[in-house]
Amino acid sequence: MSTPKQPRRFEELPEILTPQDLITYLPLGRDAVYAALKSQTIPNVRLGQKFMVTKAALREFLGGAVE
Repeated sequence: MSTPKQPRRFEELPEILTPQDLITYLPLGRDAVYAALKSQTIPNVRLGQKFMVTKAALREFLGGAVE
C-alpha cells in the first residue's frame, strides 16, 4: 500500500487540517500534536471527536513563519 503524497510546503496544505495533516507537516509526534490540540496551543475546533484546524490557525501557531 502506497502512502499519499505529503505536502512539503505550507501552500500545499488543505484549508482545513486534521491531526494527521499536522503530524506529517510539523516536526512533532502524534502525542505532542494531540496534546497541543487538547490544550488549544494549536487553535482548533472540535466537531464531535474530530479536531479541525484552519490553515490560518496553523500559521498563527507557527508565529507567521511559514515557507
